[in-house]
Amino acid sequence: MLRNLFLAALLLMSAAQTAWAADVTVEKYDIEIPKEFMVPYTGQYASQFPDGFTIGVGSGMTYVGRAADGSRVFYAITDRGPNADAPKWVEGGKTTATKMFPAPNFHPAFGAIRVKDGHAVLASLITVKDAHMRPVSGRAIPLGSVGATGEIPLNDSLQKLSFDPEGLDTEGIAIDKKDKRFLWICDEYGPFIAKIDGYTGKIIKKYVPGKDLPMIAASRQPNRGLEGIAVTPSNKVLSAIQSICDVDGNVKKSKATFCRLLFLDPATGKVQQFAYPHDRDNYKKSADAKIGDLHAISNTKFLLIERGKNADGKTRIPVYLIDIADASDISGVKTADGKELETLGDRAEVEARGVKYVKKTKLIDLKEYGWKPGKAEGVALMPDMRTIAVTSDNDFGFTFKVVDPVNDAEGKPVTKAAAYTVDATGQVKYKGNPVNTHIELSDTGTTSKLWLFTLPKSVTEY
Repeated sequence: MLRNLFLAALLLMSAAQTAWAADVTVEKYDIEIPKEFMVPYTGQYASQFPDGFTIGVGSGMTYVGRAADGSRVFYAITDRGPNADAPKWVEGGKTTATKMFPAPNFHPAFGAIRVKDGHAVLASLITVKDAHMRPVSGRAIPLGSVGATGEIPLNDSLQKLSFDPEGLDTEGIAIDKKDKRFLWICDEYGPFIAKIDGYTGKIIKKYVPGKDLPMIAASRQPNRGLEGIAVTPSNKVLSAIQSICDVDGNVKKSKATFCRLLFLDPATGKVQQFAYPHDRDNYKKSADAKIGDLHAISNTKFLLIERGKNADGKTRIPVYLIDIADASDISGVKTADGKELETLGDRAEVEARGVKYVKKTKLIDLKEYGWKPGKAEGVALMPDMRTIAVTSDNDFGFTFKVVDPVNDAEGKPVTKAAAYTVDATGQVKYKGNPVNTHIELSDTGTTSKLWLFTLPKSVTEY
């Protein structure tokens, strides 16, 4: 009897889960890239990329509206461009981290994606330009400058490239609410926020840590700066630092309970900071938590994508409804001994400093509805208030691997590029000894995705 009741309960639970799954409908699109928007590539692996790299739009996204022909139109933005890990650079007895840029003249860009008749097509592309209308590149900014990642840019032959003082690693895009001609973008290098002319791509105003933004933003982990941006109806700008800040150089052991959100009022220049409580209990370590993007629903409520791997290695990509209405401004708030709040590993300890965290409500986990990409980097809410649009980044359609790796002391292949070094001669070495190891690029054929998840009720009802 008990066994029958248990089985019946299991069936009811299964039926409930199936019904819930059926309540969410999904539209799936590969973002189609016309040949004129492919990224030219003439490097040593060019034979594998006859049309160049497939441009990666989807690092950030926002909804524009309906076109005259009924198309749903989105703006989407690229990141810094094709890049890969590379051996560390040795010069003058000093070893420095690097990043490979196989298409070093790529310019971060944004464009319109039109969705109609079963297709999502990139229809336009505008490069981001500095205040003098010169296209910016995605190459690293100079060592020692505010927000530098500490990386030297190399080409695919492991030769040193020039830094770009105006370089940007763009990751988010949103529309200004006072004048739709203008857009807001965010970046992972500085990290920077910029207001740009949507017609030309020209930067109108750039917000810099230590000047316009709090200096603590520059303590973001390298390549984990401002990952998402949203503009409220009152024209305030919320941006998210992707992961916990590295406030003491010990981020891998950190138990920090939050990621910082920056809330900028362009009219006054005032910036508030809020503590977003990442899902720490799900990750192996706090540094694994990542934010994907933001979308403003009201002056205090937003959609937020969080992503990362569970402690068991499985990817999770929940979308949350967050509310900053009652959250504390943590600007200048320190521990009792004057340290940054990230050094506290218990939420109760942070709250004891008078801090109220951002509130969050889970709406959906994309992985539970078939989402395949490991990344979800753009999010927007459609006018029906039920449909959440999500884009992925395809990493420009290529991957890289260490070829002819050496074995370490335990006989295991050394497959991490940063374990090797290279110098001006181009000779790759491992522990000071010359090796034949090199970094090879190969085509993945991966496209950026745009999926639309329609919930059973308005996001405001959760």
